[in-house]
Amino acid sequence: MRILKILFFIGLISYLNAEITKQSESILIDTKTNLLWQDTKDSNNEKKNFAEAQKYCENLELDGYKNWKLPDFLELFSIVDTKLYNPTLSKEFKFFVSDNYWTSKTFGHGVSGEAFVVNFLSGAFNRELMEDKFYTRCVKSLKN
Repeated sequence: MRILKILFFIGLISYLNAEITKQSESILIDTKTNLLWQDTKDSNNEKKNFAEAQKYCENLELDGYKNWKLPDFLELFSIVDTKLYNPTLSKEFKFFVSDNYWTSKTFGHGVSGEAFVVNFLSGAFNRELMEDKFYTRCVKSLKN
C-alpha cells in the first residue's frame, strides 16, 4: 500500500504546474503533458451524469480533432492551480464554472455507483454518485 501511495504522489507531482496556452478558440494545450483541453461554452453550459459525460466526450469533434475522452483523475487535477482560489484554473480557460467536473475514475471499480470529481472553486476532489449531474471538460492526448 505504501508503494502505491508513493507512486500516486510521484505521478501527481509530474502533472503539477500545467503550462496552458491557447491553441485555438476552442482548444487549450498543456505543453508539459501534450494534453489538449476543450474550452468551449459546453464546458460550463450543461450538467451531465457520468454516462452522459463519457458519451459526450467520445462524440466530441473540435477543430478536426476526434477521439476525445473524459479525463482521468490525474489529467483533470493537473490543470488545478493550487496557488489560486475561485477558480483554481489557469486564466487561459475562458469557459468554466467554479464547481465539480467529472473524471473517468470510478470508485470501487464502479460497483459503488460513484466516480471522482474535481472542484474548480477550491481544487478539492471528492467522489459523487454517477447519476448526479456535474460539468464536463474533455481532453485529448497528442501522444497517440
